Amino acid sequence: MTLLPLFLDLNAKQVLLVGGGSVAQAKLRPLIPTGATLRAVAIRFSEAFRQEAESHGVQLLERPFEPGDLNGIHLVVSATNDPEANAHVAAQARSRGIWINAVDDPASCDALFASTLRRGPFTLAISTEGAFAGLSRALRLALEDLIPEADPDLDALLELRHQAKRLPLEVRSRALQKLLAEFRSTYFPQPETPRSSR
Repeated sequence: MTLLPLFLDLNAKQVLLVGGGSVAQAKLRPLIPTGATLRAVAIRFSEAFRQEAESHGVQLLERPFEPGDLNGIHLVVSATNDPEANAHVAAQARSRGIWINAVDDPASCDALFASTLRRGPFTLAISTEGAFAGLSRALRLALEDLIPEADPDLDALLELRHQAKRLPLEVRSRALQKLLAEFRSTYFPQPETPRSSR
């Protein structure tokens, strides 16, 4: 089975996070900037989780998960430290056709979090499909060194792409190919081939 990589638009959609510790907090952080309506349910929230969640308007329900918590939800992230609890949440979500991410349990997941690198208008997502999250992070860190944090050339490239839309199709195609070739040579230069000695 091969997973399909997708980028989800969660703006104004309801997302449920089950869990209130450090693992749940790590899952909360990439959800905050999406514009989703976030709700978290846990038997207990750590103080660090509570402070971060409340500062971003996350609704907190300090009690055990209930199946009714899934009403109106588009995505569920189950990030407790109890594998059985995560599996229970996953089963409930799947029975309703709701996308589920269950931490450390790829078999119970319909959605996996990728290791993500953002550079201005670009987002790169890397995944081992749940097999080795640490390797995804290592690859992301390697790419961070290749692509600068703030580079006006990246924004300029998109602006040139926008301007190229006004050109005739054939001219536009050649212009875009040239832009991409320059991008590759700038960020991913090919090593020189050593000359063979005679």
